[in-house]
Amino acid sequence: MLEDLDHLAARIGQLVQRSRNLHAERDALRNKLAHTEAERDALRRSQAETEARVQSLQSGLSDAERGREQLLSQAQGAETALRAEIERQQNEILTLQARLQSRDADVLRLHDVAASAQVRIDAVLARLPGNAPLTDAALQETN
Repeated sequence: MLEDLDHLAARIGQLVQRSRNLHAERDALRNKLAHTEAERDALRRSQAETEARVQSLQSGLSDAERGREQLLSQAQGAETALRAEIERQQNEILTLQARLQSRDADVLRLHDVAASAQVRIDAVLARLPGNAPLTDAALQETN
């Protein structure tokens, strides 16, 4: 019977030891669980911050894209206006060049007419009574 008691005492000792081991393992698992939950919470916060940054960047990108489209539209409008102005200026240049050529032709014709008139006037003056006939040197001086 003592032997049974010793055996029972040994078995109770083993159960107590096993119970302590299980408590220690439970405490270790609780600590690991708490650490894992803290890690999970930190990762969730980090994910939320990252998603907020992504959302902010996407919003900024959308704003920048709208701004780029607006600037592109303005630039295209300005380019169209400038091209129209260039065409108008080129047409005006062509018109002015044509007028200049016409005026140059008029000036040449007027010079010819003036020279012809001068010759006639000199001839009429030479035929007037009391005038001495003009020599070639005198004709050149009057020109």
